[in-house]
Amino acid sequence: MNSEELPQSPWPQDMQINVEECWSPLTFLLFVRSAWHLDIDSVPRLDSEPDPGTSRRPADLDVDAAVQRWLAEWRRAWTHFDAADPAIHLPDEETRHLLDTLTDEQLWAATSTSTWPSDFWNSGIDDEAYGMWRTTMPAPLGALPENRVIPALVTAWQGGLTTIIQLPYLGFFAQRINREHLVVSRTTRNDPEMLAQALTLEA
Repeated sequence: MNSEELPQSPWPQDMQINVEECWSPLTFLLFVRSAWHLDIDSVPRLDSEPDPGTSRRPADLDVDAAVQRWLAEWRRAWTHFDAADPAIHLPDEETRHLLDTLTDEQLWAATSTSTWPSDFWNSGIDDEAYGMWRTTMPAPLGALPENRVIPALVTAWQGGLTTIIQLPYLGFFAQRINREHLVVSRTTRNDPEMLAQALTLEA
């Protein structure tokens, strides 16, 4: 989304804001949490639970282990939005221990920088139901909520904002996770007053 897409708009000519309405690594894990009834309260609840379709958690699932794995993959998914660190670091003590004790497969699972959920979740998830849920997230074409808060958006962009990440969280939610990225709930993004308030947040 940029100023060229809005003729006669008050946007600065070079202004660009990306909007991630349904980024798969995060929305997929949220779908898994709901469909498998994983008790994870540290991540906000959803504005409505998706239809799981034929999704069922495996009968032999170690639920506690699955929760810990979900949390680890959730944290890893967010690294996609981390600021790049150009520095080169030597392995710390924990990393050296992993290198010395784990097999190649275990080491990849523990240290992979891939932000996509692992194949572990594929068994027991109805991909069609997940896909249908994702189609409900984008705003209608021509009805972008950001168009209603352009002054606040311009100010936030001038302060370094480049990306708005929408998630289907319940009620008002807004968090500036770093200088470039703002996370909002779908409710927040679709309410001009809430969205303008969210755009004032600083990292």
